[in-house]
Amino acid sequence: MMKHTELNSLEADRLLRDSLEGFTEASLFPADQLTKISLWKKIWNEKRLEKLLTDLMDDLDPYMSELANYAEEMDDKHSNSISRVKHLVTETLEEIDEKRLLFDRPFLTYFMSHGYMDVAEHFIERAKKEDPNLKNEEIFQALRNVWIMNSLQLLWDQPLTLTSPMYAYSMLYPYTDNLLDDPEVSGEIKKAFNDRLKLVLSGESIEGTSIVEARIFDLVRDIHSTFQPERYPEVCESIMLIQSAQIKSMKQCDKEKLTKENLLEISFYKGGTSVLADAFLVKASLSDEEMLFSYQYGAFLQLLDDLQDKDEDAEQGNQTLFSRLESHEKADGEIRQLIAYIYSVNSKSALDSRHASLLKDVISQCTLLMIMEAVGRHPGIISTAFYKELEACSKVRLSFYKKLNDKISTFIKESELMS
Repeated sequence: MMKHTELNSLEADRLLRDSLEGFTEASLFPADQLTKISLWKKIWNEKRLEKLLTDLMDDLDPYMSELANYAEEMDDKHSNSISRVKHLVTETLEEIDEKRLLFDRPFLTYFMSHGYMDVAEHFIERAKKEDPNLKNEEIFQALRNVWIMNSLQLLWDQPLTLTSPMYAYSMLYPYTDNLLDDPEVSGEIKKAFNDRLKLVLSGESIEGTSIVEARIFDLVRDIHSTFQPERYPEVCESIMLIQSAQIKSMKQCDKEKLTKENLLEISFYKGGTSVLADAFLVKASLSDEEMLFSYQYGAFLQLLDDLQDKDEDAEQGNQTLFSRLESHEKADGEIRQLIAYIYSVNSKSALDSRHASLLKDVISQCTLLMIMEAVGRHPGIISTAFYKELEACSKVRLSFYKKLNDKISTFIKESELMS
C-alpha cells in the first residue's frame, strides 16, 4: 500500500532536492528509444502535413469570424458551427495519426478520444464569458495548465473533466504572471500584492485593491469553496508554495548574475510546485510517489518553457538556464540532460496501469517534439553535430516546425483581424 503524506515545508524541500538530484543523475541520451527517420521520409511527411494543414485552414476559414464571439452568443447557429469545426479538426488529427506523420503511435487520437477537445471547449467558453478582455494567448496559457491536470486524471484512471477548482487555479496565473512580470509595476506594488495574496490563500477575507486583484482573490475563493483550508490543508499549502515560487522567481530579473545551480533550483521550484498543486486539485490526497512524479513533471515542463522562451527572456533580462548562455555558447549539454531527465521521470513501473504506461509514452514523445520544435526555431542554440543527431530522430526536418508554426500563427492573426 502506498504511503500518503501531508504536504509541509520540509516535504516541499525534499521534493525539490530529490528532483534536482534526479536531473543531475540523468545523463544518458535515450538513443535506444528513438527511431531514426530517413531524409526522403521526412520530406514526404512534410508535404503531407503541409497539405493537411492548408486544407484544414481553407475549410475552417468560413467559420472563423462567425465563431470569434461565440461564447457571448451561444445560439444554435454557433453550436452547429462549433460542431463542424470540431469535426474538421478531428478528421485532420486522425489522419496525421493514421499516416504517422508526427508520432509512431496514435497519441493525438488518444487525447481526443478521452475528451481533451470537449474540456478545452468548456474552458474557453467559460473564460471568454467571465472576462471578454482576455487575450487568446492568455486563455491558451491557462488551458495548457488544464491539459496538464487532464493528463494527471488519465494517469490516475480518472475521467477527464473540468472542475471549478481546476478552472479557477488555471486562470489564476495569467493574471498573477501578467502583474508580476509587468516591468511598469514597481517592486513595492508587487510586494504588497504578494503579501495580500498570501493572506487570501491562507483563508483570510480581503478585498482587492484593483479590478485584476479582485479577480485573483475571487478565483482563490472559488478554490476554497471546494477545498476549505481547514479540511484540505495540503491542497491549500500546495497553492501557497506556488506563490512562494513566484516570489523567488523574481530574483531572475535581478541585475546580479545567478549561478547555473541557482537558476536550476528556481526553475525546478517554480515548475515543480505548479504541477504539484495541479495534482492536489485533481486528487486531494497524494502518495509519496505521486507527489514526486508531479513535482518532476512540472520541473521538466518549466525547463522546456525556459528553452522555448530563451530569446524573450534574454531580451527582458530574465535569467534562466538557457537565456544565461552567451551567443557563442551551445546548450548541447543542457538539452541532452533535459531529454534524459524527461525519459527517466517517465520510465515504466510495474505498478503502472495501462493508461499510466501509455501516458508516460505520450508525455515523453510530445515533450521531445516540443524540444525539437524549439531547436528548429533557434538552430544556433546547439552544435551542428547535435542538431543532426536530434533531426535524425524527428519525423520532419527541424526547420519545418517553424514553418508550420508561422503558418498557423498567420492564420490565427488574420482570423482575429476579420472578427
